[in-house]
Amino acid sequence: MNKLYDKLLLAVAVLALFTAVGFYLMKFGQTSAAPQLIEPSAANPYQAIPMPALADAGATWPDAQEQAPGERYDVFTPPKIYIDHKGNFIFVSPEVGPAPFDIYLAKFERDPYRIQLEGYIEEDLQDASKSLLLLYDEEQQQSVRARVGQEKTEFEFTLLDFTIERIRDVDGNISKNVFARLLDHRTDKQVVLKHGERLYQDSATIILRSEQDPTVEVLITQTPQAFETSVGNYIAEEINLEAFSVIVTKLGDDQFEPRTKQLTLSPSSTQTVVPESSESISDTDSETGDTFDFLF
Repeated sequence: MNKLYDKLLLAVAVLALFTAVGFYLMKFGQTSAAPQLIEPSAANPYQAIPMPALADAGATWPDAQEQAPGERYDVFTPPKIYIDHKGNFIFVSPEVGPAPFDIYLAKFERDPYRIQLEGYIEEDLQDASKSLLLLYDEEQQQSVRARVGQEKTEFEFTLLDFTIERIRDVDGNISKNVFARLLDHRTDKQVVLKHGERLYQDSATIILRSEQDPTVEVLITQTPQAFETSVGNYIAEEINLEAFSVIVTKLGDDQFEPRTKQLTLSPSSTQTVVPESSESISDTDSETGDTFDFLF
């Protein structure tokens, strides 16, 4: 009985399978048939729809206008903007033009002579050579006391002479010109120091920096001196100790010509060391009557 029941279920399943396959084949044949075109009837033809004529839509791009003096840019050519060492915005136009010089003078300091005359004590008003001189060694940052004829081996000099010139004006006031003469053992040359004035060498500490790259610091030690930054190649051509300036040339390339500038300090830069003017010491009494005349 169970076997007969199983055979009936199998026959029903096979019949259902054949029916599903036949139904699928019928649908597949209908969808795969080529679509039939519907032709317009002679009584009802297609009506043409006229297309409106389009006006010429050609665009006119205006030339870029200056937004501020020297600031010109277009939609597809944005500018480059930097901040310089003073905090000002630097506008670099996308239009082809002179490349920024970029380098500026940040520091210019005259180098002082290593020994300076700071003061003196007159012990004999009739003989200045007996005075005690108060000197200062700039390199060792140390005070030095010396008398005429003394050799200061540690500081590499010998004090040769010391003189005081007293000048009386029409009102009887006395001004002094005070000089010390020493022998520099390093150069074997005589050097004259004047009280009230700093003595400078024929050299200076010069530093150049970049407007666009704050990490650039170029120490100029001689001329000519070549150096390079991310903006270009340069040559320091000349140093003017009297004008406190440096002449620098930015070398040219395939696109730009060489440019030369005389660089000077800006107000916000490190100030130069300007030699102090001689300040006279005035006395209101006679050469021998002033008990304070020995003071420096």
